[in-house]
Amino acid sequence: MRKRYDFVNNAEDNRDLEFTPKKNSIHSVPFYAGIGILAFLTVLYWSVYLIDSILPNPLTIAEESNHPDSFIAERAIHDLQLLTSIGPRITGGYENEVLAVDFLKREINFIKQQAHANQKIELDLQVVSGAYNLELLLVDQINSYANVQNVVVKLYGKNNSTNSVLINSHFDSVPTSPGGSDDGINVVAMLEVLRKLSRSPERPLHNIIFLFNGAEETPLQASHGFITQHKWASECKVVINLEAAGAGGKIILFQSGPETPWLMNYYNKVPHPYGQAAGEEIFQSGWIPSDTDFRIFRDFGGLVGMDMAFFKNGYRYHTKYDGFKNIPLGSYQHVGDNVLFLTRSIANAPELLDPVPTPGKTVYFDVLGWFMVSYTTFTATILNSVAVILSISVFLFSLIDLKLGLRKSTFIYLGVTLAAILGSWVVAGISVFVISFLLDIANSTMSWYANPWVIFGLYAAPTIALSGFLLFFVNHEKLSLNIRCQSQAHIMRIIWTVFLLVGTILKIRTMYVVLIPILFSSVGFIVIHGLRWQHTSRWQVVYLISLIPPTITSMYQMSQTLLMFIPLTGRMGCDKNPEVIISLMTVFFTILITSPYVALITLLRDSKYFFTFLGVAFITFFIIVFTPLGFPYSGDTASPAPQRHWLMHTKRLFHNEAGVVENTDAGIFFLNLDRNSPNSIRSYVKHLSKAKPLGEDCDKKYSTWIPANQPVIHEPVTFTVNSKEQINSTVIRYNVTSSGSDRLAMYMLPKPNMKIVRISLIESLKQSDYSYDNKQLYFILFTYGKDPANLTFTFDVEVPSDYNGTTLHLALSAVYVHDNKFVKTPYYLNVLKQFPEWADVTAQLASYSSYIV
Repeated sequence: MRKRYDFVNNAEDNRDLEFTPKKNSIHSVPFYAGIGILAFLTVLYWSVYLIDSILPNPLTIAEESNHPDSFIAERAIHDLQLLTSIGPRITGGYENEVLAVDFLKREINFIKQQAHANQKIELDLQVVSGAYNLELLLVDQINSYANVQNVVVKLYGKNNSTNSVLINSHFDSVPTSPGGSDDGINVVAMLEVLRKLSRSPERPLHNIIFLFNGAEETPLQASHGFITQHKWASECKVVINLEAAGAGGKIILFQSGPETPWLMNYYNKVPHPYGQAAGEEIFQSGWIPSDTDFRIFRDFGGLVGMDMAFFKNGYRYHTKYDGFKNIPLGSYQHVGDNVLFLTRSIANAPELLDPVPTPGKTVYFDVLGWFMVSYTTFTATILNSVAVILSISVFLFSLIDLKLGLRKSTFIYLGVTLAAILGSWVVAGISVFVISFLLDIANSTMSWYANPWVIFGLYAAPTIALSGFLLFFVNHEKLSLNIRCQSQAHIMRIIWTVFLLVGTILKIRTMYVVLIPILFSSVGFIVIHGLRWQHTSRWQVVYLISLIPPTITSMYQMSQTLLMFIPLTGRMGCDKNPEVIISLMTVFFTILITSPYVALITLLRDSKYFFTFLGVAFITFFIIVFTPLGFPYSGDTASPAPQRHWLMHTKRLFHNEAGVVENTDAGIFFLNLDRNSPNSIRSYVKHLSKAKPLGEDCDKKYSTWIPANQPVIHEPVTFTVNSKEQINSTVIRYNVTSSGSDRLAMYMLPKPNMKIVRISLIESLKQSDYSYDNKQLYFILFTYGKDPANLTFTFDVEVPSDYNGTTLHLALSAVYVHDNKFVKTPYYLNVLKQFPEWADVTAQLASYSSYIV
């Protein structure tokens, strides 16, 4: 007879503590129960995905009489059709500077004519120039602009209010895109919000300023011109910024504040809540290769507010596929309802009159788009701490109630179980990492790009199989299968509890992702012990039911994360390994979702068949990777997943210290935007066989150079040193001018023992964090809009005493983005024709000139 613990008091507990072979245990279940759980989780995931895809019904003009105060999607749809019919709206181009501005002025004047007599509306057209320091994509630059345009409308509030709510979107687009979602849908949504508010007999408490800015893609220039120079800028207190990094779907709140929790009191009441603090932390971490005007209003105007964007179907973002027809009609209603509600609410908010001192960030998230949850970081600390205490208390109580006792043998068993779980997770992570690494080496990466379902068989299946397999090697001859499984479930929760505790200490707001599973698991076991079902099979039913809500919320987080990051891998550059990034994301979410279920894996009889099922699934999907189904890209206009290519037919000139051209060449410059570029198109673009390195100054990973004939450039860039003046024995001042293209970039690299100490474009020169050859590199970006302008400025170089020679290397590059002004050569056109239909190509002309000054 096996030994029993001394403190067993009844026959039922006695039976539960005795070790029973799995096949004879009443608590064990057949292997197909595990497969059934997997099927249930699969159906649940797709249900969550479908729920997330539900959009509100778009209202028509015919329905307006029944909804007089509601956003009417039909008018916005009509407006966007007109706006996108202009074509790409490029800053500096006729379509943007004339046609788009005329469209906006015409629509706004119509709105003014139809406004209620009590309303006062003023339209202002701003043409502005300026410059500022900008760190974008980890590169410090001076962002200089001239003659960019803003169309600004002010809807006046009551009693000559001096406070305003700012609503912003941009009407310009990137050169090859019609800009339907980025940012056309938000432009027309603002027009309809203005239209509805202007027809109300009641004025808002505060002014509302609608900013339609014409230079966001350049980047972030017109917003800076407004917030630093416009006559209404100083009265703006709160901003609602509208953006897009995808096409269609729902507009998500992904930045709020800074440190203004009261704003969430208004957002919580919007008709269609949709927001994640996790998105804010990811965006602000620099993982996303882009930024928004919200940053400009915050940093240069001191505004607080909300940053919202469309993010689904990011394959269309900044491509020819971002047109009018591909946007679901419900997307108009979603953004319109939310923005109209927020504008009305904040424009009447007393907080603008007497700002509430509410320091601290906010934790916020929506639940399936049904309702919003938000609380301050202080509350989060309390809530997370309570969850940690509750989880540990339930664990300790369970040890006592299960008659395990707080003894050495118990803790040894629990420690071994803990090691087995963590070891399984490590093995799962390493295995998936190796798989992704091997696929990358085999040039078979991103098979999931056009077909995200590949991820589940390729990475989720092996993660499930391996994330608990070591538990089969852990046993305790005095514990029943039932108690062992409950102990495993508790240990799983304790691991996540430690994770929550560490995240709380580090003030990571995204910890709500693990808070929810911990709370529901703890409450589930409280119910189990309260009903005294811990010694029966019924505990499994309660436990599984308690897992459904956190499973849904975790799947919701996983779905949104993958929907954002998978298209993003197509433009994050060739130096990053997307296979590893996506695979490890999948490992994290798979373990988060399935670890509470994997805790029960030892209940399975004939579990080898369960693991065989997962193994077959993995092998099947691994094979798919090497078939046409695993091809990453698609040119299907209904559901595109194109590979992005950026080409510039470039002329290069190299000047010596005397200013004489000593070398010149030309070629087609490829910027490699994803991991597969340019290898994926080598069999199509035959000219790639002639590719050569650009030289020591350029990294071959990021770019490809094909020697070619000279491009035809009718507006060549000029660079002139107007004057060179010795300010004192150690400072030389230069006055320089560049002219030609509306897109210029200047790189300034001082010689050894010299330093740039002043650039007149900005008041205070920030020492560059970007270096080349151990010397600080300064980067100036210049754009002009409505009217041509030159880039003229002075800069000072600190030199050794009484030195009067050359002081720096200077390179000037120009990009010519207007196809109607610059003609491509037959050679260049021939290269472009060779690209496959699944490629989205941005083809431009460029020039590069280097000088020693």
